[in-house]
Amino acid sequence: MTDSQFDAAVEKIRNGDKTGLKSIYDAYGDRIYRLFLSKTHNHQDAEDLTSDFFLKLWECVSYYQPGSGHKAWISTIARNMAADHFRKAGRELPAEDVETLNPATFTEHTTAEDTTIHHMHMTHMLSFLSEEEQEIIQMHIAAELTFREIAVILKRPLGTVAWKYRNAIGKLQKLAKEGELV
Repeated sequence: MTDSQFDAAVEKIRNGDKTGLKSIYDAYGDRIYRLFLSKTHNHQDAEDLTSDFFLKLWECVSYYQPGSGHKAWISTIARNMAADHFRKAGRELPAEDVETLNPATFTEHTTAEDTTIHHMHMTHMLSFLSEEEQEIIQMHIAAELTFREIAVILKRPLGTVAWKYRNAIGKLQKLAKEGELV
């Protein structure tokens, strides 16, 4: 969905037209669900948070500024909701949001055993990275955000975000060659 399409959908929502919300859901529902799944590691929580996200979007659409980069705006809402979810449960947000590295592997047909094995492998891989590197990788791969959008969300220079991503991928490639990621 382009910024102009998103802006048009927001305008529909502001006028009480639910088709605007449906358009946004069609474009981002799966992506938002995967983002929540990567944070919670629980399908039910991810589904609940996804539903809550679109209700919240409907309620706070008046705060959106057209032309300001909608992907960063919706990602910020989702990140805040995930943090609130963990805060309410009395837990901290996990440092390693591991399932995001290969979202294509998480389909409705994935077994619990497959998910657990993948989770353990990704946890091990990401444990070699700093928290900031982990977050950048997750935002770029799972949420499919551009480096520019990530820079806005993290309030970091674009070059720093791109460099940290490349550096993190390089670390993982080096460790894989050395056999430490097995």
